[in-house]
Amino acid sequence: MTDKEVLVGHDDDGKEVKYLVKTPNAENYRKSQLAYNKAFREALDSGALLRQKLNDYMRSQKLWDDEKQQKYEKLIREISDGEDTLKAGGIRLSKAKEVAISIKGKREEFKRLISERNSLDANSAEGLADNARFAALIRMCILKPENNLPYFPEEKDYDAQSSQPWVIEAAEKLANMLYGLDPNYEKNLEENKFLKEFEFVDEELNLINKDGHRIDIDGRLINDEGRYVAYKNDEDYKNKINYYYVNRDGQEVVLIEDEWVKADAAERRPFLDDEDKPILSELDSQENSQAGENNDDDNKEKKKKTRISKKTENTI
Repeated sequence: MTDKEVLVGHDDDGKEVKYLVKTPNAENYRKSQLAYNKAFREALDSGALLRQKLNDYMRSQKLWDDEKQQKYEKLIREISDGEDTLKAGGIRLSKAKEVAISIKGKREEFKRLISERNSLDANSAEGLADNARFAALIRMCILKPENNLPYFPEEKDYDAQSSQPWVIEAAEKLANMLYGLDPNYEKNLEENKFLKEFEFVDEELNLINKDGHRIDIDGRLINDEGRYVAYKNDEDYKNKINYYYVNRDGQEVVLIEDEWVKADAAERRPFLDDEDKPILSELDSQENSQAGENNDDDNKEKKKKTRISKKTENTI
């Protein structure tokens, strides 16, 4: 990507937006540092912690302890060992697949473990200042193609549109340029390279079976929303059409009033007495009575319409 390459994104309404991402120059870096200094000073004045104090604070608030530290180190070690196993090869493909999927699970566990620490770091004095510096660079380096002027001349302009899809994409491109971030980071993880090489995942790194259907970690069929599904016959399965929802045990379920229930329990059958005759509860009786009243109203309306119709015929 160059400063002259026109990029295309979309806003919240799906409208196309064209923009440029330029490489910051010395003046841009100088101004962004001023933004950093100002934000850092304001953060300290407001009571924000320095990064070097974060660990002590987390331990004092019982957000981090020796057990979590040991778990942290163990996950790093297990992920590294798994990567070495995949790089070395020489084991059964089925076993390698298990290792790769295990690594994916451990990475997610690792993210959850450090999520609170990362959140606190972002709110440290240095973290807040880093964000201010990057926001300043965005305002100076995201340009309009028609005149090379900044899209966001003022801080308030950027704040008003920072959540727009195209602005987020532009920020990612600038971050890749500044910090050498790999836009294909996920695809280049050792486990994902292995899973893609042997067609255990699709282009979006979703797990798939040999027929190209999305599956969960245990091999159960799922749809794009991650719900368990099944097919009535092989033809529907082959064409990936007409699936229905199931639970973890493969039983068909339906959605009733925001709750998934088994299909055979969607409509409760009446209980039986000792002679196996249906017993109507008070609720059932009320519902039947209401249904009868509705039917009577419908019948009256139909009769009324019939009388009007006949009267009309007689006047023609």
